[in-house]
Amino acid sequence: MSDHDQAALSYRLEAPMRWLAVAGFEPGDIEHAGEVNLRALSQIAQFEERTPPIEQPTPQDVEIQRLHAKLDLLLSAVSELAPHFLKRPARVGLQMFWDHLRWPRAESTADAGTLGWIEIYLHPIVQQPLRLPARMLDGDAAFAEAEFLPMADAAQQALERHVFQQHRRAIAAARRS
Repeated sequence: MSDHDQAALSYRLEAPMRWLAVAGFEPGDIEHAGEVNLRALSQIAQFEERTPPIEQPTPQDVEIQRLHAKLDLLLSAVSELAPHFLKRPARVGLQMFWDHLRWPRAESTADAGTLGWIEIYLHPIVQQPLRLPARMLDGDAAFAEAEFLPMADAAQQALERHVFQQHRRAIAAARRS
């Protein structure tokens, strides 16, 4: 890993991921993927949103908290059951940056310059993967690397916000340890 990668805004995760090489992108494919990615990132942000505890809850606040706890339980059950019914790629250790992705190199890793789609299932509840248009980079002997190709501004900003929030959470978790 280069010094640039160590200092850059990123986070590590283990998630189902696959690389799908393509000869080129069809007109509208990247725009459509950006819209789907924006929706998926918005859903992930909503699931991960934390609300601060209320010091003096009203009866309505208590009822909302009770309903929220039940929804969390239901979503947890769905996230446990979903992998048994859905065909997803294998989980891979990833390092996600706002502009590229690193993962352990496999024998089938594409050559530098190859275009393709990176599909990442970032959240167990969100069934739609992020589908990022990308170009393979040189990487190194241990890790493959691909840079994301430009998407619509809203989708790009949502991806950057996601990486920033996850990076910040990782730092906070490391400080608590």
